[in-house]
Amino acid sequence: MKKAWVCALIVFCLTTYYSHAQIKWDAEKFMPLSEVKPGMKGKGYTVFSGTTVEEFEYEVVSVEYDSYPGWHVVWCKGLSENFKRTGVAGGMSGSPMYLNGRLMGALSLGYYNQREHANLFGVTPIELMVKVAQRGMEPNLSYQGTQLFDFGDAAGVQASGLNMGASLLRDGEVTKMPRTFEDIWSQSLSNVSTRARAAQLSIPLAMPPLNPELMRLVRPVFNKFNFTPVQAAGGGGRIKESPVEEGQIIGTEFVRGDVTMFGYGTITHVDGKELLAYGHGASSEGNVNLPLSGGHVHFILPSSSRSSKIAAPTQPIGTLVQDRETSIAGIIGKHPSYIPVNVNIQTTDGKQHQKYYEVIRDRGISGLYAGISTSYLLDALEFYFHDHTVNLGTTITLKDHPDLKNRELSYKNIYSSSGSPASGVMQTLSFPMAMLDSNTYTKVHVEKIDLDIKVEDKRRTAGIQSLRVDKLRYRPGETVAVEITLQPYLEMPIVLTGRITIPSDTPDGLVMLLASNGNFYESWQRSRAPYNFRYRNINQLVELLKREENNSNIILELSVPQPGLTVQGEEFSNLPPSVMSVMNTAKQVVGNSGYTSGTALHVDKVSTDYVISGSGIIRFVVDRNAE
Repeated sequence: MKKAWVCALIVFCLTTYYSHAQIKWDAEKFMPLSEVKPGMKGKGYTVFSGTTVEEFEYEVVSVEYDSYPGWHVVWCKGLSENFKRTGVAGGMSGSPMYLNGRLMGALSLGYYNQREHANLFGVTPIELMVKVAQRGMEPNLSYQGTQLFDFGDAAGVQASGLNMGASLLRDGEVTKMPRTFEDIWSQSLSNVSTRARAAQLSIPLAMPPLNPELMRLVRPVFNKFNFTPVQAAGGGGRIKESPVEEGQIIGTEFVRGDVTMFGYGTITHVDGKELLAYGHGASSEGNVNLPLSGGHVHFILPSSSRSSKIAAPTQPIGTLVQDRETSIAGIIGKHPSYIPVNVNIQTTDGKQHQKYYEVIRDRGISGLYAGISTSYLLDALEFYFHDHTVNLGTTITLKDHPDLKNRELSYKNIYSSSGSPASGVMQTLSFPMAMLDSNTYTKVHVEKIDLDIKVEDKRRTAGIQSLRVDKLRYRPGETVAVEITLQPYLEMPIVLTGRITIPSDTPDGLVMLLASNGNFYESWQRSRAPYNFRYRNINQLVELLKREENNSNIILELSVPQPGLTVQGEEFSNLPPSVMSVMNTAKQVVGNSGYTSGTALHVDKVSTDYVISGSGIIRFVVDRNAE
């Protein structure tokens, strides 16, 4: 009885904390659309600089009903000189517009490329915005965010982050080359599109300058959310606190700390601890749970195309709870937590740099922003577009689950003097985070991310040029010495010797020896035994994500062209066809079992000082009577 009483009290307290009175229609404060007529003149309010809200005069030009189904627009023209200097600008979304002393709506639309002195803009009626608040003003505690990325279905998770596709080896040839991370990245975002209207003001995203390669990778995501990156203005400023009132900047800090990324608009209406803003959606996800911060305006950058407010965040002010087509709504007070990211970078001069930032908790987006931020820090500390090698170690700490650890490695994304490690860092962080966040088994809570990075100013890459063994027939139990010729970048070829032992129970017949880099090996494994890459719970997914091979290793594998069977993640080999048929029929659960196209006998590794590319195959015969 006592336990039940305590539980009831806790529920009551939580309900009381998260219960908020919805913003209600008030005819004395708000003007309905039915009263708005062309020719009426009013005043709008927005910040042009700092945190001072300034008024500007405007005139109603026309009223457009159902500009988008259910979304009516009041078209207006700015009259005051302060507005004429800039015209409508990104970041003005939400600026409150008054007629006869009553709030009529929020500035939300503005066409590109207006002729000088046109100054036309659209206003979302306040009655549409109030309806958004009436959807409920409590945080959605089960909110996870938008799943943007599709790196492959559950039947073929590539541990390194690459759904390589088929790469079966026939007659010593690769029928399809492994796909690069950029190929997979581009394909996963090929269907990403924005729902923004043609004239809807974009959301400025104040952020540090990204190199062109990194910007090319992430621009489809920015387009999805109708963001306009405002580069070289992502840092903070001397203003650390701003008022929470109509006309002030409001937005979400997607990244905060030593790296800042801030998307923002303007507050339209404040009623006690509740507010309305933007006059359009941020991402229009519905009932959400995201942090809100205030901001201040450095200046408005005028443009003949469309101007933008250049702003920076100040203090966290509350929680975004509703994100709908015609408005966002939030509550003032506490805000959701961020994911801490600790970055230790050793630059080419041997110096250590400790950096810290936090990323928003949003499915798919957390890893994206972590990758962007780390890539930016590397560029900022090194400014390198030259030959380099990056050793990247990552630990993602999961609450109630084993740590997901990627050992320190020189990864495959090595570029020439015109390149950067952006795609490699994005792969290392974005893929596992997206897979964890989008799993269908349980909500994963990431406690923190730690990165340990070492940068060298030398390109240490080498391709497998040739393989050689000293005979064509071996006995079971014998060790095969493999002579591997590598071609390093701008160096003379070198020869390494790898050794792999043939298992004593290997049947007589043809055996294939594969020598490859880690990425190709994972691709081959997915082709050979795809059911080994299925996962049925979160722990199995974590184990798959920990499979990544070190790219400085040469993987040696012995296999025979004998089919096997995978049942619920366990591989069976050397089974007679009749036994495999019975097992597959008796134990098969759809999606949990299937045949393999070959049987792996043994795997070994050869460590090198290079990031390895390429692969090679040698076939020989196992014969118990061999000399």
